[in-house]
Amino acid sequence: MKRIGTKTVCLIFLILLGVYKDLKSYKISNLIITIGIPAGFAFQIYECGRQGIISSLFGSFLPILLLCILFLFKVLGAGDIKLFSVVGSFYGASFVFRTIIIAFLLGGFLSIIHLIKSKQVIYRLQILAEYIQTYRNQANCPDEKGKKRFVIPYYDIQRDGYGGTIHFSIAILGALIIQILMVSGYL
Repeated sequence: MKRIGTKTVCLIFLILLGVYKDLKSYKISNLIITIGIPAGFAFQIYECGRQGIISSLFGSFLPILLLCILFLFKVLGAGDIKLFSVVGSFYGASFVFRTIIIAFLLGGFLSIIHLIKSKQVIYRLQILAEYIQTYRNQANCPDEKGKKRFVIPYYDIQRDGYGGTIHFSIAILGALIIQILMVSGYL
């Protein structure tokens, strides 16, 4: 089993700060990101030299490439994607890719619990059905300018408030911890 080092402790601390900010304000501070990504680069360069630069670059940009479409549809917040980029800057693309998969599994579980607990299962299914119908109608009926919109946001803060959301940063933290335990040989 590997020992958990300074790099990992630093990353966990940054993600915990992100979770704290998310819980407090539904936003993740850009200060965490502007400290986190350069710190990840520094650790990678220290450990791997020039190869660390490439690893951090790919790790930082992979979440943006994979998840930007979810941001456009208002399914995932920009802060969550940036947190994944911090993880990628510390550990590279394959690590962050696995973290994303685990986070989405955890996030789905948290969402189901939230919907059941808040008694919103039927309501959210109705919203989903309306959303799908809106896309079907969009294919047949362009907007007032005669254009078809490609992106219609799923989440509407005016309609939903924060009642239909979870703090996805918690899923990111959980996925990070699972990943660290797996890589360290504890799982």
